[in-house]
Amino acid sequence: MFGKVEERMRKRIFAGVLATAMVASLLTGCSSSRTTKHKVSEVDVDSIDFKTNLDINTKDDIELTVWESAEGPDEFIKKAGEYFTKLYPNIKIKYVNVESTDANSKIVLDGPSGTGADVFACAHDTIGVMAASGAIEPVPDSEKEIVAGSCLESALQGATLNESDGSSVLYGYPVSVETYALFYNKALISKEEIPTTMEDMMTYMTEFKADSKNDGKQPFLFDAGNAYYSVMFTSTPDIHLYGENGNDVTNTYMNSADSVKQMEDFVALSKIVGQNTGDIDYKHNDSLFAAGSLAMDISGAWNIKTFEESNIDFGITAIPSLSGSTQPPTNFMGVRCMFVSKYSKHIPEAQAFAEFLMTKEMQQLRCEITCTMPARDDVLDNITDDTIKEYMNGLNEQIQYSYPMPNMANASLFWSAFGSAYSNIWNGIVTDIQKELDTANKSATKNK
Repeated sequence: MFGKVEERMRKRIFAGVLATAMVASLLTGCSSSRTTKHKVSEVDVDSIDFKTNLDINTKDDIELTVWESAEGPDEFIKKAGEYFTKLYPNIKIKYVNVESTDANSKIVLDGPSGTGADVFACAHDTIGVMAASGAIEPVPDSEKEIVAGSCLESALQGATLNESDGSSVLYGYPVSVETYALFYNKALISKEEIPTTMEDMMTYMTEFKADSKNDGKQPFLFDAGNAYYSVMFTSTPDIHLYGENGNDVTNTYMNSADSVKQMEDFVALSKIVGQNTGDIDYKHNDSLFAAGSLAMDISGAWNIKTFEESNIDFGITAIPSLSGSTQPPTNFMGVRCMFVSKYSKHIPEAQAFAEFLMTKEMQQLRCEITCTMPARDDVLDNITDDTIKEYMNGLNEQIQYSYPMPNMANASLFWSAFGSAYSNIWNGIVTDIQKELDTANKSATKNK
């Protein structure tokens, strides 16, 4: 799902958001083209702290094909490739545009024929399927300590496949982490006014709607029928989807007593919003936010550049806490990883390049170019662009309470089962929350 979040969501909403933004641009006399340019630091190749135990001392000329997405990640790979080639002049990096949402299926088709990538980007929750197909090479034992020491513990967890039998294999090289947080329009609400609890949020929403000066505007919306977002109402610090390690095929744990209790906030919000899930999906909400007609929107880094184009002065912060809690909701984290193809003819060199992308210097470069969170905890302080730093610090307020989406193959059952449950509860089709979550739990596990 993380791949869908960072790529498919961005693509699907872009046309609608941009169309709305273009109207605003015409009214203000501003161009609708991307004008925001963030500061990108210069990299001194000699200062890059890159260590590897891999034997890549061959003098043969090697070309590594790297698949990545367009609109930011492509620029990063090209620049990182240039730096890597300065360290290893015989190894050239060839960038090819394959979106991260397509790479997992494409590598299965192209890999065996020799036309696939050596290294490619993909969401961590595709690991189970790719590993089962034999398409990806595990991180070698000699490199596990280097990889583990280069990223957040939660990112490492996402990059590791935990099987139901208790075994685990590290496959991914994390380069970015992602979650959704509370985006707010500074023209409609200041950081100090933002509710910190859902109870206060509902009070704010009621007062906002009652004020005639806000006619045509909405206080707060989120894609309630989308399990990616609404899972925060059924997760807690101690209750994660498919268990602590995300590998319990017999139980989602999303129907616990605490989950049912938190869903009371969900139902209360639905009554104040007064719209069905089909009318408040992310495309609708993000378009409203881009047009300046929504005070607060739950969204992610994938929308930063699109919102910037719409000339909205916005900030990012943590989502208000749910009833019975003093901290932001426990929500999903996505981990964007680089993977090495099992079919590569240059596996050690491909692994070395994947490791290189995890260095502190390359993580900072990626953050500055793509406006996405690094997978390391020692990068943000070095960001020199104040706007990017503000965005990343806002996302970081939420991501510390996030957990990686399960990456086992069976986890795909969750999306439709709980998407239906959340929609049915929000839309008032069912009133027995426990029964509806129990039904979804059964559909999303092997206990059928």
